[in-house]
Amino acid sequence: MDSPIEKCSNRKRRALPFLLALAALMAAPLCAHAQGEETQEESVEAENAEGFSWEQPEEGIAFSTRIAGRRIPDYLRELMQNARSLKPDAQDGVPPPATLAQLRRRAEEDADAMKEVLRSEAYYSGSVSSSVRQAEGGTFEVVYLAVLGPRTMIRNFVMKYSGHPDGGPGLVESATELGLQPERAATAARVIDFTQKTITHLHNNGYPDAKLDRRRVIVDLSASLADVTLHITAGERYVFGPALISNEDGRTETDYVRELMTFRQGEVYSRAEVDATQDALRGTGLFSGIAISSADPEAGALPQRIELTEREPRTVRLGVKWSSADGAGVSGSWEHRNIFGRAEKLTLGLSIAEVEQSATADFRKPRFLRPDQSLLASFEIAHEDSDAYKEDRVKAGVSLERVLSETWTGSLGVTFQLSETEDSNGRIAYQLFGVPLTLKYDTADDILDPTKGIRATLSGTPYFGASDEKPSTFTKLEAVGSTYLTPVEELTFAFRGRYGMIAAGETADVPGSTRFYAGGGGSVRGYGYQMAGPLDAQNDPEGGRSVLEANVEARYRAFEDIGVVAFIDGGQAYDKLTPSFSDELLWGAGLGLRYYTPIGPVRLDVAVPLNRRKNVDDAFQIYVSLGQAF
Repeated sequence: MDSPIEKCSNRKRRALPFLLALAALMAAPLCAHAQGEETQEESVEAENAEGFSWEQPEEGIAFSTRIAGRRIPDYLRELMQNARSLKPDAQDGVPPPATLAQLRRRAEEDADAMKEVLRSEAYYSGSVSSSVRQAEGGTFEVVYLAVLGPRTMIRNFVMKYSGHPDGGPGLVESATELGLQPERAATAARVIDFTQKTITHLHNNGYPDAKLDRRRVIVDLSASLADVTLHITAGERYVFGPALISNEDGRTETDYVRELMTFRQGEVYSRAEVDATQDALRGTGLFSGIAISSADPEAGALPQRIELTEREPRTVRLGVKWSSADGAGVSGSWEHRNIFGRAEKLTLGLSIAEVEQSATADFRKPRFLRPDQSLLASFEIAHEDSDAYKEDRVKAGVSLERVLSETWTGSLGVTFQLSETEDSNGRIAYQLFGVPLTLKYDTADDILDPTKGIRATLSGTPYFGASDEKPSTFTKLEAVGSTYLTPVEELTFAFRGRYGMIAAGETADVPGSTRFYAGGGGSVRGYGYQMAGPLDAQNDPEGGRSVLEANVEARYRAFEDIGVVAFIDGGQAYDKLTPSFSDELLWGAGLGLRYYTPIGPVRLDVAVPLNRRKNVDDAFQIYVSLGQAF
């Protein structure tokens, strides 16, 4: 930075973090515009000063340290402490002082470093001095006396552009246009922040080559005010030119790539729009390589090269799970992406387990009729044989899914199913149409292992059709939510709740697979699969028209690959129309292990029923699967 008064010292400064380095630059060109400067003295009583000390070192001279001074904010005291080099043990290859002379010299160096900390926080008239005192037991005490003085505020923060003396479109002239509030402290961090905001603003308003030439800060000590000037080379202003798309050996249609672009030819160049286009292309999951760069300008326009490398279009997945309640199961899927060149996806799945065997097909077509909407189609054929019921079913559905915002997604569709259920009510055949409506909210940071955020799903489906050739109508409503809190890096608390009801005359009016159940690895652990609810005379689950569940987990990542979990679950399915918070819940508790893999944690949980029912519940249950319980 330039200074109106050239009085810059050439002494060698110690290495400091980036903010302190800027502070040193900012502090050098100080200009006192007052006729004279008064030296402010402050006396500090030892009993009123806060201190910081550590145990004496094993080698070298024995000492402790303390920072004295009035009204020093905690954050500033911590910054000053971190700037010191005097430590009891060797750090960064620097041993503790061996003599009193070394101790004094390094204390003075620390005082200089602390003064630069004050300047980085806009205390330009502040001072730090060091003294070494004899303490009890032959040790020494290093005292740093800090006098803050008034804090310097920003008076002006302006930009000057070489080649544009009269300004121009998109050229901001003051940091107030970028959100700088009046009477803000002239800290190094704030100056850096608004410098970066200025350059970013230019990059997003047609000046891709804009760069900072120099930054000039003049501090008026008598008024405690600072004037900041940024000297910037903006360069020529451009608009977007044509998009030059390269996708060798790829099957994605070029016009689909153009649909994903967030900029258009002729619009003012914006680096943010280039980044948004890159994110949109990445979000399709089609490409392993995405590069967007500017070609040589043509008459004030910048053509954009978009170079793409497609992923392999097919993926095969295999999975396995096991629990002591519902046995083992394996599943697999085959996924084909980009079937017709516009990111369509077909997934065929097969699941074989002791309780259920199913084959599924799911199709997704993104950007259907509008950019934020997808067309979904599904088909399922399944046989299920659980303690609650035996069922054969065929089900098909189609729906529209729309992204409502960054966190909200909604869908509306129609389904049709043919099913035959055999349970304690006998064998009943169902032919039902459904109109599912779903609303989802998701801010969780990970699909299989979230540590923060919220997930919530509200769903409602009215059904109408026939049950054993008799007219049948009912409506199923359900709300499920979970939240994740991580107070420290290794510890996460997870909470989940579930509430549901089915507006039907009798439970028998609802197919077995559509009723509510509780119990099992993803519900109330400690109880058998579907067993936390109404039972028939043979102690087999019947399912219900309502359900209530609550889950709490404490997840501690003890090592990089190993975690432990403690949990408590509560819940119950009910035969009546709506559950009540006064109704009894069945509670289970247990411990688990997590083995973290690149694709998610492998889960092993052992749970015991706290409300064990005689001749119904086992002493414990074991669950093994991929991913957290919720």
